[in-house]
Amino acid sequence: MNKLALLLAGAFALAGNLQAAGLEISYYREGKLLACMSLADKEFELSFIHSVSLTPVKDYYQLVESPTGELTINQTAEVFIAHGQGLPSLVNEPDAKSFKRRNGKFILEMDRDIGQLIVRTDQRFENRLYAGNRNINLNQWPDGGLLITPVSNCQP
Repeated sequence: MNKLALLLAGAFALAGNLQAAGLEISYYREGKLLACMSLADKEFELSFIHSVSLTPVKDYYQLVESPTGELTINQTAEVFIAHGQGLPSLVNEPDAKSFKRRNGKFILEMDRDIGQLIVRTDQRFENRLYAGNRNINLNQWPDGGLLITPVSNCQP
């Protein structure tokens, strides 16, 4: 084999072993896998319209890898423009690091470990999942509970 063929074979073998952390989206009750979104930087956001204030809310998350390689979800912030039932209002919220108002938005920075991330979707509230410049409309499936699970390798 010539050097170029050997080099290409090695590159393809290495590429086959690369893994991209991601999020599996499945029906919560049935467990049926619906989609998987790879995360280049292990960060993602969920957005929705608040059911009481009818204003946009965006939650920020990151995947955290344990020494054993297990991935967990950590919420880092929540950003909203109007208070409503269930939204934070004080700096002493559980796991809060800071609470401020900037450019007309309330920003709660936090360090909150999430056990299971279950999103209750409703067409009226425009549930979306964002990662980088990609997004998934979570309302493309029937309203209900979706389980968002971190995985070490997103399978198409």
